[in-house]
Amino acid sequence: MYTIEPLNSQHEDSWDEVLERCPGSNAFHSTAWRVALDQAFAQLSPMYHVIKENNKLIGGLPAFVFRPIPGIRMLHSMPWNLYGGLQLAAGEEIDFTTLLELAENRFSNAVRDKGICETVITLSCDRTADYGDRLGEMGYQKHMTLFTHLLKMSEDYDEIWRGYNKRVRGAVRKAAKAGVSVSDAHSNADLEAFYGIYLATIRRVGGTPKPKSLIQSLYRSGIGKLAIAKRKGVVIAGLLYLYFNRTVTLWCEASDPRHLEYRPNNAIFHHIIQWACAQGYEWVDFGASPPENHGLIAHKEQYRAHRFDFCSYMKVHSPLRRESWRIAEPSLRKLYAWIQHVRIGV
Repeated sequence: MYTIEPLNSQHEDSWDEVLERCPGSNAFHSTAWRVALDQAFAQLSPMYHVIKENNKLIGGLPAFVFRPIPGIRMLHSMPWNLYGGLQLAAGEEIDFTTLLELAENRFSNAVRDKGICETVITLSCDRTADYGDRLGEMGYQKHMTLFTHLLKMSEDYDEIWRGYNKRVRGAVRKAAKAGVSVSDAHSNADLEAFYGIYLATIRRVGGTPKPKSLIQSLYRSGIGKLAIAKRKGVVIAGLLYLYFNRTVTLWCEASDPRHLEYRPNNAIFHHIIQWACAQGYEWVDFGASPPENHGLIAHKEQYRAHRFDFCSYMKVHSPLRRESWRIAEPSLRKLYAWIQHVRIGV
């Protein structure tokens, strides 16, 4: 018999151990990620559940309640359209239909008790195929079709290197000849320099920056490393990457456009993929790409990373409140971005 129960102190220490038995889990399902988001965002409250079969832990169901403005609450399986949904241990005979019904009952209780106006569940690539249609039968509408790029690791890094497009290999060599060095950061000064470049990058592209407290928390968490590229002792690019279970995820990247001719981003990717290979990880996840950003997509595919589609599904419970948030969101994002820039003076 299956049960889905709220995560409590009894199972707190077992969460990561159980999630590491789930083939599709990654850093976004870890305890460190939950704690980092909970501390960095007053608007996010974790709502995590453990999954049991006959009282044996077999997985977890991570989710967050998002409260962007008073009176608006949304339930997201993961913020920012990151993978969520049921995380289930390998080797278990699973009745997905029953578990989905139990999960939906849990979510329905939250909708009623917390006044949730929408529920969004984003499924990983394999889970989209496994039970995306079943969510449709349960009243969810397909919200977005997204895609990421995954690179399969090998025990032999030379094999991965030979698979790169020759332009990538040439760029990595050019970076080395230009005096670009890449290492994992070990000082607050390097972290501060990276965050300044990151805010300038986000301002340039018109995005909404993540708060420095979140970057700091993940950097110190045990699931994150910050690879930085330097030339003549100056930080010119960086990438915060996350690692958990079988996957290394390239998550938060920024570079100074004045130094792009030295190919620091190629050097950083080379560094991280080498590390993932040496540590025995199975996948490097390059992250979701905006469909219109053909340059970014082409860059990832030069590493022979392959595209995998995944989907998010939405159920609207209060159309009026959901529409209120849709109208308010663009202005609030601009205000939030401005506050982040003012705080660091970029």
